[in-house]
Amino acid sequence: MQALTLREDRFLEVLRRLIALTPRLQNNPGGGLVPEERLAAQVVLDTLAPHIASGFIHAESLAAPGNESRPSLVLTVKGTGEGAVGFVGAHFDVVPADRQAEGWERDPFTLWEGPDGTLYGRGVTDCLGHVAVATDLLAQLAERGVRPRRTLKVVFIANEESTDLPGLGLGYVAQQGRLKELVGHPVFWLDSANFGPTVGTAGINLWELKVTGVGGHSGMPHNCVNALELGMAASLELARWFHARYPPSDDEKRWGFLASSSLKATVVEAANTKETKIPADVTLRGDMRLTPFHDLAEVRRATEGFIQELDARLERDDAPPGFPRTRTADGRRGTLSLRFPGGGTEGIACKLDSPGLRALKDAMRAVRGVDAQPFSLTGSLPLVRDLQRQGCDVQITGFGEMKYYHAPNEQARLEDFRQGFAILRELLVRL
Repeated sequence: MQALTLREDRFLEVLRRLIALTPRLQNNPGGGLVPEERLAAQVVLDTLAPHIASGFIHAESLAAPGNESRPSLVLTVKGTGEGAVGFVGAHFDVVPADRQAEGWERDPFTLWEGPDGTLYGRGVTDCLGHVAVATDLLAQLAERGVRPRRTLKVVFIANEESTDLPGLGLGYVAQQGRLKELVGHPVFWLDSANFGPTVGTAGINLWELKVTGVGGHSGMPHNCVNALELGMAASLELARWFHARYPPSDDEKRWGFLASSSLKATVVEAANTKETKIPADVTLRGDMRLTPFHDLAEVRRATEGFIQELDARLERDDAPPGFPRTRTADGRRGTLSLRFPGGGTEGIACKLDSPGLRALKDAMRAVRGVDAQPFSLTGSLPLVRDLQRQGCDVQITGFGEMKYYHAPNEQARLEDFRQGFAILRELLVRL
């Protein structure tokens, strides 16, 4: 086992094939981009085909009827002893990329290798590089006939970069009972960067604020309520309230969160394209990132209550200082309504004294020659809190450049993946 090292030619070939597929792996249904994860899954299955045929690796493709183009893969290597260990979370879908609009220096959908060992392309870090590393590890275990002590489950998932949908993704894998074997055992989530370990993540809830004003001629503002201005003011007031109510905490410092809970607007929609027309209806959307030391349901109720009270203040002509016009000369007023589409995703605070974290730190020290530097961030991961509740020792790591997550010119160093492979190997040795 300890003789295994990343086979770079295979790793790069798998990664090259995966990134070439990324135009069809982009995940933004609202923008008309629905990924076909089966394409990426087939690259993995093709690479491992001899070892699946031999029975060394057991492979399952999981998606509900009607979602066959969007499977997750569960790959199992039977261990020589008791227990299980999971490498879970690396995913096939990617966030969209637009070379011209975002200023990419190179084609985002082609793997480019720099002379210094830097790899460029959409998905290099998030998360196709992790898929390629784990695929090479499985292939090498099979080629050498080396079985880990614990049964190894590698789970590559669909639809990580969008909201949860029934019948696909890790939620569907769990519904089909394919994670039961991991309950009570170490689970290493492979969808982070900068090694870490990442010992905490945030929950996420999307929100939508509908603002109804009174449209009309921009030269007669006394007859109008500008829904765009009212929405901007209301969203800023909401953000001020949220950050005052949920400020940084000692627990966030203990887990090393790089940012605290946040609420912000990210999208504005208004059916108005004329500068001299005041818009009557505007929708603002955004997200709420919540560190795992808050109750998601309670925060949702409080946030909805704040907007309800703010709308009641508009009814009483008691708008906060600095608000725009909220009522027309003849008495018609603007209104505010907030909703949370979907159920949201909880964050996690990983156990800081667990065998899994100790093994991960020891593996990193053995491979990298330095002590691990744990941190937490307000990115979000699906189902990690549920796995922890079921008794799994969930720990999070990943290889590549955090600052290029979801960013133009996504990149990582080949050396990161060499070390990442070695860390995964060490975990199998130590557990």
